[in-house]
Amino acid sequence: MSNQHPAPRTLITGGFGFLSTWVAAGLIRSGHRVVLVDNREPDGTPASLSGLLDDPSVETGTADITERGSLDRFGEVDHVVHAAALLGVNKVRASPRETLRVNVDGTAVALDYAVRQPDLSRFVLLSTSEVYGGDAKGAKESEWLSVAVGDPRWSYAVSKVTAESMTAACGTEDGLPFAIVRPFNVYGPLRTGSYAVGALAARAVAGEPVTVHGDGSQSRAWCHAEDFAFGLVSTLHTPAAVGEAFNIGDDSNDLTMSELGRLTAELSGTGAEVRYVPHTGPDIRSRRPDLTKARTLLGYEPRRDFKAGLRETVEWVRGGSGVLPLRLERTDWPRGNTAPAGAAAS
Repeated sequence: MSNQHPAPRTLITGGFGFLSTWVAAGLIRSGHRVVLVDNREPDGTPASLSGLLDDPSVETGTADITERGSLDRFGEVDHVVHAAALLGVNKVRASPRETLRVNVDGTAVALDYAVRQPDLSRFVLLSTSEVYGGDAKGAKESEWLSVAVGDPRWSYAVSKVTAESMTAACGTEDGLPFAIVRPFNVYGPLRTGSYAVGALAARAVAGEPVTVHGDGSQSRAWCHAEDFAFGLVSTLHTPAAVGEAFNIGDDSNDLTMSELGRLTAELSGTGAEVRYVPHTGPDIRSRRPDLTKARTLLGYEPRRDFKAGLRETVEWVRGGSGVLPLRLERTDWPRGNTAPAGAAAS
C-alpha cells in the first residue's frame, strides 16, 4: 500500500477570473487538485482562454456565492480561496449597494462553507490594498485600516474591510485557520475587463492616444500575476501564515501613470501619444507595498521583470486578447507530498 497522501483539493470562488486563473495554475504546479466555482459560464473568461480548464486536475462548477449553502454540493476540500467579488471602479461606483451585498454576503457564504469542513487547512480571503485608503505607499499590515464613505467607489474598500473582520471573527470563534491577502496592482495577460494596463495597451496598439487621468503623477507599483499567485499559494503551505494578513505585490518598481502610459505606448510601436484627461472621480494617490512581512513569514520574493511582463501583456492585447496557454516561469513553487499534476501550468 502506498503511503503517499492524496493531492490536496482547493476550492476557489470567483474561479474563472484573472487572479484565480493564475492562482489555480500555481496550485496545480504545487500539486493541488483545483475546484473553480463561478456564477457565470466559463466561455471567454480568463480560465477558459488560458487552457486551464483542459487540465485533469481542474473541476468546474457554477454557483451564486450570495446564496447560503451554494458551495455545499462541491463536497469536502482542504483549502478555500475566496476570490469572488464585485469589483472594477466603474462598476463599483455605479452599483455601491450591490457591491456591498455581493462582497459581504458572498464572504459570509464562503466562511459558512469553510468552517463546516472537517479537515480544512486554510481559508484565504482576497482583500485589497484599498483598505489602506488613498495613499498606500509603504503601508504595513500592522497599520490601522482607513476607508471613507464619501464617494460610492469606496464601497468596495468598505466591503473588504468588513470581509476581513468577518474572517478574523471566524478565526476567533470557530478556530478557522485563515490568512488574508491584500493584492497591490496586479497585471498580466489574460486579464479581461477594464483596468489601467489593459486600457492603456488597447489604445496604444490601436494607435489611439493613451489617456492618463489628472496630471499623471499618481503612482503604482505593478506586480505580475504569476508573482502574486506565488505569494497567495505560499500562504497555503506556510503554517506561520495562519491568522495573518499579507501585502502581496512587487516593490521593485514604482511608476507614475505618466511613465506607465509612455512605456506602454513605446512598447506598442504605434507612435501613440499620451493625452491627459480630467479625473472622473476620486483616485488613489499612490500604491506600493511594504513586503517585509511576506518576505519574513512566507519567503515571498517577486521575480518577474516588469518591462518584459508589460511587453507580454501588450502583445496579448495586440493579438486580440484571445486564447493564450498559460505558462509559469518561476521554478520555486512550494510543493506538497504529491507528484506533479497536470500540464496546463508546465
